[in-house]
Amino acid sequence: MANIKKTNTVAEVQPEYDEVHTKFEAYTGVEPYLFVSYSHRDTAVVYPILDALYDCKYRIWYDESCENGMDFRDELRQRIKNSEAIILFVSDSSMQSPFCGMEIIVAREYDKKIYPIFIDDVAVPPAFELLLSNTHHSTAENMDKLMKAMIRDLPAVAMDRLIIEDTLLRECVDNGEEIEVDEGITVICAGAFKDRRKLHRIKLPETLESIEHEAFRGCGKIGEMVIPEKTIKIGESAFRDCVSLKSLVVKNNCIKIGERAFENCAQLSQVELPSGLTEIYGGVFNSCKKLKKIDLPEKLTILGESAFSDCDGLESIDVPETVTKIDDLVFNGCLSLKEINLHEGLKKIGKGAFKNCKSLTSITIPSTVTSVSDALFRGCEKLRSIKVEPKNKYYKSAPTKRDGNDHVLFNKNKSELIAYPASSHEIQYDIPDSVTVICNWAFCECEKLTRITIPDSVIEIGEGAFCNCSDLDEVEIPDSVIRIDDCAFRGCERLEKVVIPTSVRELGWGLFDGCENSVVVYCEEGSAAQDYCIRNGIREARISEEEHN
Repeated sequence: MANIKKTNTVAEVQPEYDEVHTKFEAYTGVEPYLFVSYSHRDTAVVYPILDALYDCKYRIWYDESCENGMDFRDELRQRIKNSEAIILFVSDSSMQSPFCGMEIIVAREYDKKIYPIFIDDVAVPPAFELLLSNTHHSTAENMDKLMKAMIRDLPAVAMDRLIIEDTLLRECVDNGEEIEVDEGITVICAGAFKDRRKLHRIKLPETLESIEHEAFRGCGKIGEMVIPEKTIKIGESAFRDCVSLKSLVVKNNCIKIGERAFENCAQLSQVELPSGLTEIYGGVFNSCKKLKKIDLPEKLTILGESAFSDCDGLESIDVPETVTKIDDLVFNGCLSLKEINLHEGLKKIGKGAFKNCKSLTSITIPSTVTSVSDALFRGCEKLRSIKVEPKNKYYKSAPTKRDGNDHVLFNKNKSELIAYPASSHEIQYDIPDSVTVICNWAFCECEKLTRITIPDSVIEIGEGAFCNCSDLDEVEIPDSVIRIDDCAFRGCERLEKVVIPTSVRELGWGLFDGCENSVVVYCEEGSAAQDYCIRNGIREARISEEEHN
């Protein structure tokens, strides 16, 4: 062990030991405590360190007297036996003290861990070197550094880790694997356990009413969590990034669970929610990648934005009859999701709600749905059929001409083509002449299509409408179209020819990203299409009189 010289952080002038006192009395209770072994000649150095440990909520027993005799020695032996660990202040005086020597021997006899703190430049006697080998040791050289080392290494059970005001739990010191919060606590305050990376297990009290935002965020080793029945609030991001959390039980029917409360709990696989829960807010289970199945509460009414986004393992979902709204991106990126059951009563489905559900093959939209948003099935590369219940007043589905099993989604009067199933077996599709708008991402990922006929009823082609139609080789835009939105043909790798008439006055950015080296745009001199090609380095050719007619 290296001998460390005393610095100006400790007393340079040592008064008589009976002139110095600690701010606290020695602990005499039954909870785990630390036994302090020291020479009374070192009190000017030792007591400030003990005060600092006391401020860190450690329970400490130390001898403030200089008693002698067999009775006192017996008490020291008993105190050591009942202690959790020993703090030994190593100095020239303590190494010559028969009491300190006895305490070291007794500590080893009872197999107690010894934590030496070196307070002056001293050589450890050979008799003690073996006893102190392989033990933690620190120095009093820097008080802040010493306290951090002590908090890191001293036994957690010897510490009152929780900072409590009345019934509010304000903070927990990150020291140790387990903790049980006392009954009577009603609120765990914001960030109280944030980033407590040593914490493995915690038991919450039955009196708990509220868990505030980020209270347990980043507790990366907690494996399970039971939220008591009286808890009516879980704040935003309360358990976010608890990456080892596997099991969750929530008991209160009236609880409000804040946005992103369990986001990125990557190991979460078992979730039990109360039947009376009415809303799952945005991002609550976002990126819970091991979640394969979840029973949604029978009284649920709303699934918030991105509630289950990027739940890679989710295989099936039954949306209860009580749900009226599925918000934007709720199931976005659920790569394993094969089955979604929607029931009568559902009214609104948000933007990209099923985006990138790459295993989804079919879906049926209930008759009660009154609103669906853009990009509903963008990236659903295996989707073959989008059916609408016949009684729906706002939407309808129609089979493709050649395969009656493949269904396309339209609004009720078929003026808007909302979504074409990406995995349809068709290689050619003739858009009905009732369609005026090809909606955003309508044909996205339709890799089998080689030709698409656009009727002269169409006025607008939406964003990403034909994105990643990788086999599409030729498209003719009719004179009725006035606008082609962003990325309409992005990723159409084999696209060779696109005819764009002068009627098209608006062309969005990135129209031909990924196919600019193969495509030739046929357009007229002075048209918006020619100007677009010049500005974006796209090859162009003149529309022949025959093509123009």
